[in-house]
This record gives sequence, structure tokens and C-alpha cells, in this order.
Amino acid sequence: MRHLAQGHGCVAPAWSSHLLRFAETRVKRVLLIDSHPLMLEALRRVALSVWPKVHTIEVGDISALDGACRFGATIDLVIMDPCLAGAAGLSALVSVQQRLPHAPVVVFASRDDDQIVSHSNALGAAAYLHKSAGMAELAECLTRVMAGARVFPRLSGANSAHHDLAAMRKRLEGLTSTQLKVLLNIADGRLNKQVAADFNVSEAAIKAHMTAIFRKLGVQNRTQAMLALQPLLAAGLSAAA
Repeated sequence: MRHLAQGHGCVAPAWSSHLLRFAETRVKRVLLIDSHPLMLEALRRVALSVWPKVHTIEVGDISALDGACRFGATIDLVIMDPCLAGAAGLSALVSVQQRLPHAPVVVFASRDDDQIVSHSNALGAAAYLHKSAGMAELAECLTRVMAGARVFPRLSGANSAHHDLAAMRKRLEGLTSTQLKVLLNIADGRLNKQVAADFNVSEAAIKAHMTAIFRKLGVQNRTQAMLALQPLLAAGLSAAA
């Protein structure tokens, strides 16, 4: 397991007791996202070990996100594995951030390479921790994140896609919730008429959404949009990998 650092390239400092106490008292509701029930139970136990009175919401697939996110601003923290069935690449991370922009997201995943760490960082996650980490290490990471830290492993090499992804994240933040859902459906290979049926709207409405999406992403057509999203939707990051 690689050594954890605050941000990239510097070791996370020791945290003062008053900051840790603040982190302990402010967390009331945590959203847990993982496709494996046993992992969800383990995450729930860790959250309770840090915040004994915390309420957890547990989600096992991408289709349940909307229901979980109805709690909105009352969710203080998200712990998630973005590799979910029905979610390409890190699209689940983007979806969670779009729905809960105030809540820090800790990515707790089974991959441990520069690409996913750098991409998670560029897309605005608060921390990345590999699933081989012990529960005590995860508990410490959660406390640091709620005290304001960003905690990531050291990268073994440079990742040139980092700045491109950070720029794409800024553009995605300009999309409405509906526009992001339309974009992710299109990225999944669905036709306009199929998306229209899912949303119970006309195909013309989906085309209007796509026009607005292209403008906000700075692209001219669907092909360019998919090329711009490719690092985010890389097949190697999908749940099927």
C-alpha cells in the first residue's frame, strides 16, 4: 500500500485535537456507496466507530443514487467505490458531486494505480484510499477529510491527463442535473429516442438538452463530446473491468 499524503507529494500533517473534535461532532449523516453488501456493512461499522451517532444511507447501485440524494444538504460525507454496475468509469463520482456539491467524497476503491488516483483528484474527490487499507486507516482518513484535508497516495509518476480532467470537471459543473443525466445516458450508447422515453419527454427536448450540453462543454457535436469525456469514461475504470 502506498503512503498516504495530503494532496500530491507532501505527507499529511498531524492534526490538532480541536480540529479532530470538530470533525467528530459535525457529521450526522454519511452516504455509503458500494456494490458489495459486506463492504457496505464494513463501511457502516467504520463510520459508527468514528461518529457513534451517525446515520448512514447505503446504496448498492447507480439506480438508487437519486433516492439517496434526496437527503441533499443533510448528507455530510460520501464514501464510495465508483465502480458500480451501470456506471462507466468515474461517472458515478461526477453524478454524486453534481447532486451533493457540498459533501466531500472519499473514493474507497479496489484499484491502486496512478490513473484512477489522479483522475479522482482532478475530478474533485476529497480523498482516495485503496480497499487493502485497514479500517483504522480508513477511520483516520475520514476524520482528516472532515477536518478539511485532501488525502491521496503519492503518485509513482506524472499523469498528463490530470489538468485536462480538472478542466473538464469545471465544465461539467456548469451542467444542470438533467443535462448531466442526459449526457451520461448518451455516453452509455443510448439513442436520443431511448433517452427521451426514459425521461418521458419528447425527442426534441433531448436534442435541445444536447445543444445546451455541447455549448457548455465547448464542443460541436456528440462525437467531440464523447472524445472529451473519454478519460472520465475509460473502460478500464468501469465496473465490468
